[in-house]
Amino acid sequence: MNAELARTLRFGLIGIASTGFYFLLLIILRPLIPSTMLLAAICYAIAMAFNFLAQGLFTFQTTKLTGKQLGRYIVVQGSALIVNSVALAGAVDRMGFALIPSQLVITAVVTVCVYVVSKRWVFG
Repeated sequence: MNAELARTLRFGLIGIASTGFYFLLLIILRPLIPSTMLLAAICYAIAMAFNFLAQGLFTFQTTKLTGKQLGRYIVVQGSALIVNSVALAGAVDRMGFALIPSQLVITAVVTVCVYVVSKRWVFG
């Protein structure tokens, strides 16, 4: 298997693991945090911290993670969140497309963009 394909598969694996970790945290922390908004924010932050560490160390095999990489990671993830939200609102609210199919397409596009920017700018 070539190096790029292996890295891409690791990226996907960590993405799935981060999502699973987020849901697990929701289940575990729900009895302790009654506010859904606070619960989601805390779980998201923890899952994103895991994702940063795992993507840096496992996917992109960085030997040392830095504050500069963390700052760039936050910019990329924040941008992805904004693009996803705007694109989804446009597809569903303005264009009348169904929610889930729209999110699936947008997720695919955003994921590819995040991968490329992470490889070249965040961890590159």
